[in-house]
Amino acid sequence: MWEMILSGRYMMIPIGLASLVGLTVIIERFLVLRKSRIIFPEISGAVNSMGASDDLSVLRSICERHPGAFANVVLAGLNHADNDWIIIRDVLQEAGRQEATRLTRRLGILETVAAVSPLLGLLGTVLGMIRVFATISSAGLGSPEVLSTGISEAMITTAAGLIIGIPALVAYNWLNGRADRIIFDLEFNSTKVLDTLRQRQQRSGVSQ
Repeated sequence: MWEMILSGRYMMIPIGLASLVGLTVIIERFLVLRKSRIIFPEISGAVNSMGASDDLSVLRSICERHPGAFANVVLAGLNHADNDWIIIRDVLQEAGRQEATRLTRRLGILETVAAVSPLLGLLGTVLGMIRVFATISSAGLGSPEVLSTGISEAMITTAAGLIIGIPALVAYNWLNGRADRIIFDLEFNSTKVLDTLRQRQQRSGVSQ
């Protein structure tokens, strides 16, 4: 295996670096995009029941105990609970956009790795074939075995690029889908917070 990698020559260096970058992003995003670590059931339950009481301190304390994207969005709404509901809506939308950006962070790097790795492999193959034909032009066909060995070595970089690019593309689509589902849940719960705070303001207006 190591001899096969070495036979790919210097183009295996950027391909290898791309594989390390892609693997690092996959592991990091896999750990970050765990729904159980973002959409805490305790916060969801408190959001669902916050309409039954005008006391928001319980929900605030739960969010402070479970910091993260979900808690940040909910706290943004709670911090402006006494403002007009339009202001609350805008604050929730801005908080949601910021958290969505954090959740999808570095996925673009993984997409780039998936796209570039096969191209690097193809470039390595083209350079390898140029060397093969240069050898043929200077020394003739020579031994067919030598020629076939040179061609097979030239194809190694293409294989390496595909071996890295295909899993990277699959991981990108999977992680991007997971991020989209989490963002949808954040938007859904943000709507609940907005509706509840709006109803709370309406009750306060009627009581006054």
